[in-house]
Amino acid sequence: MALLNKKYQTDFSNLLYLGLTFQDFAIDAVTPLFIQDKSGELPIRKALLSWDKEINDEASAYYFLSKIIGNRIEQEIARKLKEADPFFGKILRSVNHLVETNRINKVSWFGVAYLIEKGQNEITQKPIEPEFIESLPAKLFIDANEKIISSLFSYIKTETEFFPVIPLNALIRKIKQVNGSFLQQRSSESTEEHFEEELNVESVVSDSLNAVKDRLAKLYLGKGKLNDNETEVFKKVLVELSNDLKDGGISRGLYEYVKPHMIDLSKEDFYKRYQQTLDYLLRLLKKEIAVRLEDTDR
Repeated sequence: MALLNKKYQTDFSNLLYLGLTFQDFAIDAVTPLFIQDKSGELPIRKALLSWDKEINDEASAYYFLSKIIGNRIEQEIARKLKEADPFFGKILRSVNHLVETNRINKVSWFGVAYLIEKGQNEITQKPIEPEFIESLPAKLFIDANEKIISSLFSYIKTETEFFPVIPLNALIRKIKQVNGSFLQQRSSESTEEHFEEELNVESVVSDSLNAVKDRLAKLYLGKGKLNDNETEVFKKVLVELSNDLKDGGISRGLYEYVKPHMIDLSKEDFYKRYQQTLDYLLRLLKKEIAVRLEDTDR
């Protein structure tokens, strides 16, 4: 729980909209460690046998458990974030395409997915921590994904003492953070060796927002479920939500988005009158964005 609160606080609102709390995520992440795999072994025992440090006191045991559980939580949160953040999923699909076309390989180290250079299939010594990627200069991440990954392999080999692998989820977060309004998509006109081109996120978000506004006008204003003033407030809130989705994620609760536009609205009244409708529109906005992003993959 402490790890979730510290590391994923900026994603907290996004995660809440999936209907789960940090405690739910922690349980979902840790439970598989204590369920027998296909070979009949417990994953936690496998991790213990692969651990390369001595465990001879309470402190070393705590360190082992914190690393293993932390890595599992990293994977579970990334999986859930794909549901909450369509742009995260878009970048992940682009990077996974490199794996699927055998340009790089993907391996696991104590539950964390890493990218490894083509021709290698095993991590033979300690890799970098995911936090290391987040601390690297932005200039390393301004290029096509394949070139970014190649540059990172070179950087790790020449500038650090770590094994040259790249933690996948940390890489996705960093690419999204650095590239802002542009992501990459496969170009139908380019060669297989250079399959990426810039995808204008502004256009994707704008088209998705207009689709949801049309839905708002027809389903809620047109049928008298919202009046003109309420509809205008919802339109403004949807613009703010779309901007936050584009720039990193939902930054606060839905009531906090509405409150500046309805000064006298209490939280109780918001939940009675507007929460269900706005939550539906937000989910629809995410779906519209996801569909348009998936269309660019084809």
